[in-house]
Amino acid sequence: MKLKRLLWSAILILAVVPTAFGGIRPSFLLDHSAWKATHIVIAVTTATDGTFEVVESLKGDLHVGARLVIPDLRPLDEAEPIASYLALSESVLCHPGSHLIPKQPVGSRVILFLVGGTDEPLSGGKAEVEGWKPSDILGSMQASVVWIDGADLYAFIQVMNPGLPLLCRLRESETDVRNRVAEITQLQEKMSVGMSFSDGAERARQLQPYVSSQILPVRLEALKELGKSGPSAIPVISTMIDDPAFTSESSDLIHALADAGGKAAGPELMRRLQRELEFWKSKGPSLRRGWWYEDLNGHSPFRAHDLVTYELIVGLEKVRYTAALPTAVEFRKVWKSVPQADNSSTEDEIGNECEKLIRALKTE
Repeated sequence: MKLKRLLWSAILILAVVPTAFGGIRPSFLLDHSAWKATHIVIAVTTATDGTFEVVESLKGDLHVGARLVIPDLRPLDEAEPIASYLALSESVLCHPGSHLIPKQPVGSRVILFLVGGTDEPLSGGKAEVEGWKPSDILGSMQASVVWIDGADLYAFIQVMNPGLPLLCRLRESETDVRNRVAEITQLQEKMSVGMSFSDGAERARQLQPYVSSQILPVRLEALKELGKSGPSAIPVISTMIDDPAFTSESSDLIHALADAGGKAAGPELMRRLQRELEFWKSKGPSLRRGWWYEDLNGHSPFRAHDLVTYELIVGLEKVRYTAALPTAVEFRKVWKSVPQADNSSTEDEIGNECEKLIRALKTE
């Protein structure tokens, strides 16, 4: 994915991550950690820093009483408890200077979102379980835990970029977190049942409800797994692409179509590129330079066609469908009449990818 598509992805990520450019640092993301974590527990701090005792399991097979050794969560000597920050600035959501893991009193509760990192049975009587890995999207253990202080929850969020993640009060209550973890765990279990089907078409049908999920990691996983369904899934994925309910996922579904079908997806990809060719032939010459940035609405028809066209060209290059060569050559001719998205740049992603496609098909 090139510059324009990266920029558009960054706009979407802003809805989830506080900052999208510059020095991105870890921030706790509930949905991502709830999805990725193999074990989610309510635990309490112990007299040994970095060691926690499980009091309730929300996901996974850890038993009550299991002691978890997590060196990355050992507070430094100069660390303060959350209460000390509250005493200084009760109205502040993210406390200045609170970039250190808090040193909470023994018995304080935390919610740990962990990925199992030990080969030994996690519930087999071992006094202490080590080898845990973070669930955070950037691999930070600091951003894989929520501290509970009274009725409030706290986690590390990067609120300024550049800047260190700070301990921030979350909008969610403990009940909210519990409910979200339960919801995502249930979806994960249901999706795994769907993925167990050996028939590719049926597997794709089972994954279909999750492709438009409002929960980002669920949607991304469904799309990735859809691309593993095999050539028999081509009709199912094609139907989804044409379904208005999946308009926002069209370009991602085309990517999955190419992955699933391989060379067998070539005719369908070419047919769709021919359709895009007619669209750009009709509408392209009327566009003004910089049109990509004039309408940031994700449902902009020109933006949607641009993303779909790009994925179709990339898909045809990936599957090396040589019969698409005449269509690619004609598309290149038409595309030259469409103004590039950025006046200040020589970057022409679709044009460049089309040239690559033509070269690749000529060498087959």
